[in-house]
Amino acid sequence: MREKTWWLPPRRFDDTQNGRKISWLELFYDLVYVACIGQITSRIAAHTDGKDIGYAALFFVLIYWSWINGTQYYELHGNDTVRTRWFVFLQMLAVGAVAISAPAAFEGNVFSFTVSFLVIQGVIIYLLASVSFYDRSHIELSGPFLLCYAVAFALLFISLFCPPTAVLPLYLLAIVINMSAPVLSARYFNKILASRGQQFSASPTLVERFGQFTIIVLAESILSIVSGFSLVNTRTLLVWCIFCLSISISFLLWSIYFDMTNEQELKTGYRYYQFFVFAHLLLLGALGVFGASLKNLVGHFETPVPPVLNRTIVISLAIFLAAMCVIGRLIADDERQTRKYLRQVIRWSMVVVLLLIAVSILSKDWSVFRLLLTIFLLLAIPVVVGIVTWLKHEDHSEKRVD
Repeated sequence: MREKTWWLPPRRFDDTQNGRKISWLELFYDLVYVACIGQITSRIAAHTDGKDIGYAALFFVLIYWSWINGTQYYELHGNDTVRTRWFVFLQMLAVGAVAISAPAAFEGNVFSFTVSFLVIQGVIIYLLASVSFYDRSHIELSGPFLLCYAVAFALLFISLFCPPTAVLPLYLLAIVINMSAPVLSARYFNKILASRGQQFSASPTLVERFGQFTIIVLAESILSIVSGFSLVNTRTLLVWCIFCLSISISFLLWSIYFDMTNEQELKTGYRYYQFFVFAHLLLLGALGVFGASLKNLVGHFETPVPPVLNRTIVISLAIFLAAMCVIGRLIADDERQTRKYLRQVIRWSMVVVLLLIAVSILSKDWSVFRLLLTIFLLLAIPVVVGIVTWLKHEDHSEKRVD
């Protein structure tokens, strides 16, 4: 094998790969985030005070940002070379270090966490800069991102030498700058693409990667359920019913997400993709909180669910469904069957969001079984509506063919 096949430059932005499948390297890369998500959900499950939830949200946004940028880089510029594998491996090492450092960071010792994340940020900055080094025309597209990411890197680096009271503001500012980079540069990004006669379009592979990450977060809810119920010494019929309801709710969440997004494409345009990214931030955060909260139900089988835990579970599911409604509006609905399906499911999902908010207000002194049964019945509505709508349209299509 010739040397150049070992260390090829990044793939050009213009060299799109139509019909590309998710590689084994991407699958392996995503798995390391299981450790990070697990650390965050475990902390929420053990500590439900506002401070820990705030830190969990902050760390989750940082982790999500690193995954987004690693995923986008591989989608737009990755290739099957040692160079790509090497930098993916570096990111995996740094993400693993973040997971190890997370428990100490929750206690206020963020030095190791910050250093680990600086490695991730530094690798992403280098990868973006290397694209522009090999393809000078790409600096127009990556320049605003590099500027924002470099400023955020500097803020995180400065936080290493600041007193504890100054660390949190610097972290928050760095997160805002990192996450706002695509928003602030969207108009300029579209203008550059238009001048080239191009338009940004998220590939089905990229959309599928979001589904894969959603599976990772959703799997944490299953782990929380299993680990929580394994602590129950006396497993009565009521306990087994609550267990079945918990697993069934997770299955309904899976159905709602993948029935709407499986093998679908986004509407063409960079703006739609950015809405897709931020909607997933809310969706995945809500799923993480829901999964962690399920474990806290253990110990309340014979007593009413505490009001804070009750509202946390119900509101997190309402946020999940609201985010799904946004995502549904971003799906390309060129086919009549898809358009009708999305319209009905989104409409009924919004109804369920309102009903869940009402449940969070009215469900005082509810038992675990009553709460989970109500949630199950409400979440089943958009799933059943979607199945009926799809089958009904298929019957009409077959009749027209006959």
